[in-house]
Amino acid sequence: MTMLRRYGNRTTVITVLVVGGLLSGCSEGEVRAESPKLGQCKALLGAGNVEAAVKLTGGGDVEVSGTPQADVLADRLVREAKRWQESDLQHTRYTGCRMDAFEGDRISGTIDVSVKWSALSLAMMDSPENSRTWRRANESVYVQPEPGPAQLRLVAECAVPGTIASQPSDLPIQFDVAGASLGTELRWKLLSTFARSVTEEMGCAKAPVIPSALPPSA
Repeated sequence: MTMLRRYGNRTTVITVLVVGGLLSGCSEGEVRAESPKLGQCKALLGAGNVEAAVKLTGGGDVEVSGTPQADVLADRLVREAKRWQESDLQHTRYTGCRMDAFEGDRISGTIDVSVKWSALSLAMMDSPENSRTWRRANESVYVQPEPGPAQLRLVAECAVPGTIASQPSDLPIQFDVAGASLGTELRWKLLSTFARSVTEEMGCAKAPVIPSALPPSA
C-alpha cells in the first residue's frame, strides 16, 4: 500500500511498512502489498536483516530509493573497472539501498548501503597508519568498523577479467553501510550480505570470502 505526501513542491511516494506483515487498521488476515523497491532491498541485504533494520529505525512510513538488482550493480562496476587506469582516483558510488523512515514529516532515521571501487589499495591496509583502523578478515578482505559515525566499511579484492594487471590489489571493491539506529552486529549483517550478493555477480577471478562474523579487533 502506498500514500502520496508533499514535501515542499515535491510529491514523494512513501511506502507504508508494518513489520510483521499485517496492515494496521485493516481486517485481520489482510496482507500488506510490499513495495517492489523494498523487495529489492531484501534481495540485496537479506529479508530478515531489512525487517530488523526498519523496526529499529522506528518509522511507520519508509521511503525507499536506489535498489538496483545485484547483477545490475555488478555490470556497472565491471564496466568501470575495465576502463580504469592507475591515475584514476575518482570512482562512482552506487547506492544499493537507501531507506528513509518518517515520523510525520520528519525523518526519524536513515539506512544507506552503497558500493564503489576503493581509492585505497590493499597494500595500504597493512601500513602502520591504516592498520590501527582496519581489521584484516582474510587475505582478500579488510574491515573498517568506524570510518564515520554509525558506519561500517568492507574492502575486498576482486580481480575482474579484462582489466589491467594492477587492478586486483590497487582497485579493490568497497562496501559501506550507515545507520545510526542500528547496532554494529546488524550493520555487519547488512553489509556482509550485500557484499556477497554483489561479488557473486561480479565474475571475480577468485571470489572474496566474506566472513559471517565481524572480524575481532587485534
